[in-house]
Amino acid sequence: MPPTRDDRRLLVFTAVFVALAGVLFALVILVATDQQDAPDPKRPFFIGLERQKKKAIREESPQYIANPSPDGEGFWLDIEDGELVALVLHVPDRPKCFVKWKQPRHGYVDCDGDVLQSEQLDRYELTIGPQSGSPKGSVYVDLRKVLPAPQAA
Repeated sequence: MPPTRDDRRLLVFTAVFVALAGVLFALVILVATDQQDAPDPKRPFFIGLERQKKKAIREESPQYIANPSPDGEGFWLDIEDGELVALVLHVPDRPKCFVKWKQPRHGYVDCDGDVLQSEQLDRYELTIGPQSGSPKGSVYVDLRKVLPAPQAA
């Protein structure tokens, strides 16, 4: 028995409805993943709350924090003399010699296999405090400002 006119109308209506639902779903995904919320590379960016970061580092190990801009390096977040520090990923004056935290060696291991402590690494400027409505104890890192390693000074 061939489909009736009502059956064809129902099939066309269903197909149009499914296509519109797909377009609406794609628009919602596009809006939800919009890059307008990306941090401004010309300003320090928020990485979390001081108390939570210190607790996580003490319980586990230094944290690797990825750079929010697609073309930049991340950094190591560690505690030094009771304060948070944002450590540059490479050995001072050797931009191609990256360091990695190695728990068994309890230090940062460079490209030569040497163990370095945080005091031997350059650091990014890190500030703690509310900025533009953020909560007390907010941690901000400015990847434009590199400070020399304390042991190098």
